[in-house]
Amino acid sequence: MHLKAKRSKERLVVLAILGILAINFPILSLFSQEGMIFGIPVLFFYLFLFWLIFVILIALIMRSTPMKKN
Repeated sequence: MHLKAKRSKERLVVLAILGILAINFPILSLFSQEGMIFGIPVLFFYLFLFWLIFVILIALIMRSTPMKKN
């Protein structure tokens, strides 16, 4: 396996673990409060912002991964 591909795989695993932790109870309870950000409840704003950043990070990692040629 190419070193860069292995590093990308490791980064994806770390990102998945961080993603699981970020949407679990202790963290979500921090954002489960009254209030609005740009007219959106704080919890929903956190979830959508987290999702956006998560997708962008996955795209950046996958873009740097070398493609296999058949």
